[in-house]
Amino acid sequence: MMETELPRTGVHDVDWSLVEDGSAVRQMLSNLAGGDAAARTTALRSLYRIAPDGADVRPWVAAALPVLLGLVEEPEQADRGRILRLVGDLAGADRMWQMSGETLRAKRILAEHDHLLALLTDEDPEVRDAAAYTVRAVCRLSSELVELLWERYIEEPDPGVRLTLVGSGVLAGAVGTGWEPTKRLLAWVADTDADLRVRTTALAELMALTNPPPFDVETARDTVLEAYREGLNREPARLDDLVAPLLAGQWLAARQWTPGYPQVVSAVRGAFRNDVAPQLDLLERMLELDGWDARQDALYEARSLVQRFRGPYGPLVDRAAELVRDQDSQVRAAALSLLCGIGELARPAADAVWANLSRGGFWINDGAHGPMLTPTVRLLADLRDVRLLPTLERMLDEAPDTGDLHPAIAGYGIAARGLSRTLRRLLRALDPAGAADRAGLLRALAAVAPHEAADHLADDPIDLDTLALLARAGRAAAGRAPDIRAALSCGDPGLELAAAYAIWHVTGNADAAAEVYDRYFDDRRAAPEHAVAALDGLRELRIRVKDRARRLVRLRRRQANPAVLAATADALWWVAGNQDAARAIGPVWEAAAPERPRIARLWLATGDVRYGARYARAELDNPLRHNLRGHSVRPAEVSADERLLTLCREVLAQAG
Repeated sequence: MMETELPRTGVHDVDWSLVEDGSAVRQMLSNLAGGDAAARTTALRSLYRIAPDGADVRPWVAAALPVLLGLVEEPEQADRGRILRLVGDLAGADRMWQMSGETLRAKRILAEHDHLLALLTDEDPEVRDAAAYTVRAVCRLSSELVELLWERYIEEPDPGVRLTLVGSGVLAGAVGTGWEPTKRLLAWVADTDADLRVRTTALAELMALTNPPPFDVETARDTVLEAYREGLNREPARLDDLVAPLLAGQWLAARQWTPGYPQVVSAVRGAFRNDVAPQLDLLERMLELDGWDARQDALYEARSLVQRFRGPYGPLVDRAAELVRDQDSQVRAAALSLLCGIGELARPAADAVWANLSRGGFWINDGAHGPMLTPTVRLLADLRDVRLLPTLERMLDEAPDTGDLHPAIAGYGIAARGLSRTLRRLLRALDPAGAADRAGLLRALAAVAPHEAADHLADDPIDLDTLALLARAGRAAAGRAPDIRAALSCGDPGLELAAAYAIWHVTGNADAAAEVYDRYFDDRRAAPEHAVAALDGLRELRIRVKDRARRLVRLRRRQANPAVLAATADALWWVAGNQDAARAIGPVWEAAAPERPRIARLWLATGDVRYGARYARAELDNPLRHNLRGHSVRPAEVSADERLLTLCREVLAQAG
């Protein structure tokens, strides 16, 4: 701040004839200075209303600011706090980054006013609060503000003023001392301030910054819960329409830092690291609160928690099932979002989801690429809920172009056999140009009635999709055997291996399939995925290829790829009854998490549960999901991880 004291300016010291809207502004300022309460309020509202011009203020602001500041300095002047708040808004306190045009001119006038900082210690708390807000307009023009604001925070007795000082201190720190000192100060405020609103705001500001420092997580947890209970986390009320243009930035800034947004809860959860129990306890306590916002935030956070960590989620799922029928639409949506994101764990809530859907829920959404099944319908389809089948069949007739419809039907397998007649009728009536629709219908038919799909595959060109469908159709597709045999030596490894799989299922010719597998399962030049496919093919042929046991043993000794090692151990057991590899596959379990389900099933099949018990126990003690990538997994991967945990429990149960 400049040390030169400027002379106080009165309303009549300005030649308003030289200022645009000068006569109107002069009258408003006169009413503000000497009018009654109603006149002062009207004058304030009028000044707000005529101030904005897009993102900038009008030129008259530069002339009016000294007059307004002069009014604030008069102790007997009424509404000093409101007038000073107007000064801050006119000078862009809610737009601290704007340094251009008339707003910049206003900021410079304010920065040169010697008594602005003195108002931070005024006897009137309303004036102190307005001053703490107004200095945001000049924080980029004064390097001394940061330290001063935090000093004032320590000395300030009024919690409302401390709240404003915290917000201003953060903004000033961004252009002053930098973020790191500000982070430490915010963590200290969040841990120690006596006022709930101040602690909550400090916590919210802290979580909005990158890499916040350590804070007392128990205090933060209690602060968050109490904030939800008191409703402090809700969005601020919208501003009066008459003054909204100028104060829009202020409202948006307040909304942006509203503590109820999930990043606060997420950060508190993150502070517990891999300890699931306190994270789950926090969310369950939030779900018991009456506030819709607490429930909504908890449900969205719960989805992330379940997708990342293992835990006892039964009560959480039951609570989400109850909230599917909540009176608040946002809570209902959050509950359904949670259930749709956790795969098999949502099964106990299937009845509640079905009841909600039956009472008038949406079955189809308009997506960017056409109609799609809603997440609720997909959830029930993934859970193989047979109550959905009549509606899916009706959709085949009435909305056949619905995305995900055919995969949803295919997922039921033979449980949806009753839909095969409709699928065949649609295939016969299909326009030849509808290649995509035909592929989806064929996959669905091959899944629900495999043998009935063969007639529709008579003329399809041989590719990976066709070979998979022919393999599903089995002996009913024997007419395509010559085409499949031709693909056994086509030179494409993927196509040859798929053809070998198909020839075995279509004709039962083990020798033809084994001849292809021999080319890949122990070839050093073969890609690991091709070697695994060949080994899995040998596994299916079982004792028919027992003479490959020696080659499998040699492969096990020289192979380093964990996926190939796991597949080799699997094949050795099912082909030759050799369980030596299964008894020594623990290192593969530790090195390659994706192979754990296969290895657990192998231990259960061979009876090597005592060897596998320590690995299964360690897996059950690991809070992270084995297939975790980044911060979460997809619903199907949640189900896959839960199946691994079930296998591990079976290993331990058999091991005694």
